[in-house]
Amino acid sequence: MYSQESMDKQLNRRDFLKKTGTAGVGLGMVSYLSPLAKAQDSSASIGSSGANNKITVAVIGTNGRGIAHVQCLTHGLDGVEVAYICDVDDRAIAKGIKAAAKHQKTEPKGIKDFRKLLEDKSVDAVTIATPDHWHAPMAILALAAGKHVYVEKPCSHNPREGGLLIEAVNKHKRAC
Repeated sequence: MYSQESMDKQLNRRDFLKKTGTAGVGLGMVSYLSPLAKAQDSSASIGSSGANNKITVAVIGTNGRGIAHVQCLTHGLDGVEVAYICDVDDRAIAKGIKAAAKHQKTEPKGIKDFRKLLEDKSVDAVTIATPDHWHAPMAILALAAGKHVYVEKPCSHNPREGGLLIEAVNKHKRAC
């Protein structure tokens, strides 16, 4: 039989899933962004245009998983700067900006319309943590704008969108 003290010390399911999920995103982003930052091919590399090889990222959707993206990008990736926090909810934007500003020198800009941040040539990559039905449309538009993309699963709302996303990756020569 377990004592109350030993039960209190045990990790509950919710905490376990939260911690392993955050760690998984962090490891995924490190393995995803690091090789891209080091790539020498200017047609597909990110961070190659700046003198300091800084990778500039925009996080789209910060009301849930996007906060984990912000934390992973700002906690352990040298040379990565979150330049934009994008969400349709002002409260989510404020939460994302606050999370990013804790761990980087410059405060990211808050923006509601993701299409506006795609116009910024200094943005190398975007992460997408929005409702599922926005994943493929945002990713396709970001690829067309010359951005690399990290998109939460599922990458598409239906198989056709998944095919269009793969076509966009091949056409625009960006990582997704």
